[in-house]
Amino acid sequence: MNGSALRTAFLSAIPPERAFHLLFDHLPGVLFFAKDREGRLLAANRALLDLYGYAKEEDFWGVTDFELLPRSLAEKFRADDLRILRTGAPMLEIVELFISRQGIPAWFLTNKLPVRNREGEVIGVMGTIQDYEKQRELLPPDSDISPALAHIRSNFHREVSIPELARRCGLSVRQFERKFKGHLKTPPQQYLVKMRVHAACDELRRTRKPIAEIATDLGFYDQAAFTRQFRKHMGMTPLHYRKEYR
Repeated sequence: MNGSALRTAFLSAIPPERAFHLLFDHLPGVLFFAKDREGRLLAANRALLDLYGYAKEEDFWGVTDFELLPRSLAEKFRADDLRILRTGAPMLEIVELFISRQGIPAWFLTNKLPVRNREGEVIGVMGTIQDYEKQRELLPPDSDISPALAHIRSNFHREVSIPELARRCGLSVRQFERKFKGHLKTPPQQYLVKMRVHAACDELRRTRKPIAEIATDLGFYDQAAFTRQFRKHMGMTPLHYRKEYR
């Protein structure tokens, strides 16, 4: 069965009142997807197709994350999908990475829910993806955590103390961490690491700097710590990324 036939069978199993995926073609800044139990993408809006570089929809139906992303990232997404298929419970406000075909990373906020057929059985996973950085831009200028964000943006390549960030916001550490995660869906220390990894991708693509130098320039303790965090978030080593996307 080809991708188009798989997609037709998949969508025909969904009751008409639930087939609202076409709405997402008209919501700016929102990506939509749906997969069957095997992880094959069988519904998506135009924005998601564009993200992965597919001009023709029929070429996209039936592909999996393993054909679109580095293997370890695809494995992580598949593990999340299997959890939803097993439990029938949604996974909401996940901060995760996507990579364009040019190797440019971007952080997104993902919500995943089960897709059920007429009998109520879980037959797949659907979700929405939104630009994570937009979360920060939506904060009002006088937000409690704005001073911390400004400090992180200017100093993410240096040692940044969570108590110091809390002090700048006039909050206790506990209050600060709760408000930060509430606004940006990730703890402040992880936000800092994400900024460093994102900057590292740019350095690896644009320059010939030694990896150890990039690591220290961006505030990592050493190259080993840098490689560990880079692999965790990007699904590959810095050297592999440089070879693949330079």
